[in-house]
Amino acid sequence: MENKDVDRRLNEMWKKVSGADYAPESPSLPPDVRHSNADTLRFMRENFSKAESEWKTLLSGKDAQLRDLSSQLDETRLHLEDLKQRLQDARESVLHQEMAVSLNLEESRKLLAAQKENHAKETKLLKELLERTKVEMTTLQERVEALRKERDDWRRKHDAVSAERANLSDSNAGLNAKLGDSKEAVERTLSELLSERKNRRDDQVRIKALEAQVKDLGDGLEKTKTHWDAERAQWREMWDRERSVWETHRQEFAVWEERLRSEREAWALKMREAESKGVENATGLADVLKESSQWSEKVTQILKLYALKGVELPGAFVAAGPGREFNRERKSAARMIAVTLAGLLVMSAAVWQFHLYRVRAHYKLLSNIPIELASPSGIAVTKDGVWLSDWERGLLLKDSRDYATLRVLPAPAGAPLRPGALSVSDGGLWTLDLAQLRYARQDLNTGAVLDSAKTPGPAPQGAAWDGYNLWAFDAASGLLYKYSLDPKAGASASYKLEGLKNLVCMQWAGGRLWTLDSANMLRRYVPEDGGFKLLSSQEFGPTAPTAFWVDGNTLWTLEKAGKLGRGFEIRRYALKLYI
Repeated sequence: MENKDVDRRLNEMWKKVSGADYAPESPSLPPDVRHSNADTLRFMRENFSKAESEWKTLLSGKDAQLRDLSSQLDETRLHLEDLKQRLQDARESVLHQEMAVSLNLEESRKLLAAQKENHAKETKLLKELLERTKVEMTTLQERVEALRKERDDWRRKHDAVSAERANLSDSNAGLNAKLGDSKEAVERTLSELLSERKNRRDDQVRIKALEAQVKDLGDGLEKTKTHWDAERAQWREMWDRERSVWETHRQEFAVWEERLRSEREAWALKMREAESKGVENATGLADVLKESSQWSEKVTQILKLYALKGVELPGAFVAAGPGREFNRERKSAARMIAVTLAGLLVMSAAVWQFHLYRVRAHYKLLSNIPIELASPSGIAVTKDGVWLSDWERGLLLKDSRDYATLRVLPAPAGAPLRPGALSVSDGGLWTLDLAQLRYARQDLNTGAVLDSAKTPGPAPQGAAWDGYNLWAFDAASGLLYKYSLDPKAGASASYKLEGLKNLVCMQWAGGRLWTLDSANMLRRYVPEDGGFKLLSSQEFGPTAPTAFWVDGNTLWTLEKAGKLGRGFEIRRYALKLYI
C-alpha cells in the first residue's frame, strides 16, 4: 500500500473520529499490508485512541461548563428581573411617599394657619377674661367685707341663741320626761291594739276554717244526699224487681197450685180406679188361691192313698238325685263364673277410673305473683294483657310478663261501679255491676258503658260470654240464664245445672261451660238436648280461688296468698285436657 492510500484512510478515520456519536470500529487489515505497516498502524491506533479519549474528556468538560454557565446565566437573568421589579417597586413607593409628604406638608400648613388663628382668638379671649376677672375680684372683695360684717353679726346672734338654747334644753328635758310617759302610754295602747288585732285575725282565721268546715260538711251532705238518692233509687228498683219477682212467683205458685189440684184430683180418680181394680184382682186372687188350695188337698189325699196301698208313683212325680261328677262340674263352673265376675268388676273399676282421669282437668302450678288489690273479684286474659276487676278500684289492665299496671279504666260518670264478675266479649268487657244490679259492657280503652242489661234475679253471680250470647247465674233461683242476642231484651232461656247451687265464677272455653262453686268444686258442662250434661266434677285444690280464666293450655286464677295471708296473688297453671 502506498502512503497516499494510508493518508486517505487516516483522513477518513479522522473524519469518523471527529463525529459526535461515532464509535470506531476495528477494521480488518488489508491482506497486502506488510508487517511494518501493521506496527505503524498499531502505533497510530494507540495514539488515536489516546487522542480520542482526551478529546472526549475535553468535550465532556466543555459540556459541563456550558451547562453551568447556562444555569448561572438563567439565575443572573432571574436576579436581574427581580432587581428590576424591586427597583420599580422602590420608585413607586418613593413616589407615593413624596406625594404623601407633600399632602402632609400642605395639611400641616393649613393646620398651622388654623392654629395661629385659634391662638389669636384665645389670646383675645384670655385678655377679656383677665379684665373680667379683675372686675369680679373687686366685686368679690367688696362682698367679702360685707360677709365679714355679717359674720360678726351672726356671732353675736349665736351667743344669744346659745344662751337661749341652754334655757330650751332645760325645758326640753322636762318635755322629754313628759314624752317618755306619753310614749309608754302609747306603747301600752299599741300593744293592746295589736293583741286585739291578733285576736281578731285569729277569729277571722277560725271563722274561715269554720266556714270551710261548713262548706265541706255541706259538700259531704250533698254527696251523702246524692248517694242516698242513688241508693234509694237502687233500693226502689230492687224493691220493684223483688215485687215483680214475687208477683211472678205468686202467679207461678197459683199456676202450680191449680196444676197440683188438677193433678191431685186426677191422681185421686186414678187411685179410686186402681183401688177398684185392686179389689177385683184381690177377689180373683182369693178365688184362685181357694181353688189351688182345694186342688192341693185333693192331690195330697191321692198321694196318701197311693202310699197306703203301696202303689209306685210315676217317674214324673219322682226326681233322680245328681251324681258326684255333676257336682264337681257345677263347682268348677261356679268358680269360673266367680273369677270371671271378679275380673269384670276389676276391669270395670279400672275403666271407670280411666274415664274419670280423662274427663277431669289436670293442671300444674307454673308461677304465682302477688298483687296490690284488696278485694279482687274477676280475671280475664286478652292479647293486651291480664284484666282484673276490683271492688274498690274498678278494672285494671296488667302486663302478662311483668304484671305492671298498664291501664286503669275509670268508673262511668254519674254512677258507682262495683264489679262482681268479669268476662271478655268482642271489643269490650262484660262486668257484673252489683251497685246497680246490671251487666255492663265497657270499652277496653275508655271504660265507657257500651251496652247494659238488668240481672235476671235479685242475687246475680258470674258472667260468661260464648261469642254470641251473655250467660248469667242467679243464686236465688239456682238457674243459669241465657240472654238473647240483644241483652237489653232480657233472658231468653233458663237451665238447671246438676250439682250447682251457688256460683263463684264461670266461663265458656272450648265449647264447655266451666263453673266453680262456693264448695271449691270445679265442674264442666256440655250443652246437650236443650240442656246441660255434667262432663266432669272435681275439687279444685287446697285453696279456693276467687276467680279463674282458661286461656288455651293455661289456667289463670286469683287466690289468697297462703292460708293465713291477707293479700291476693295471680297464679298461672299449665292445663292439660283429654276431653
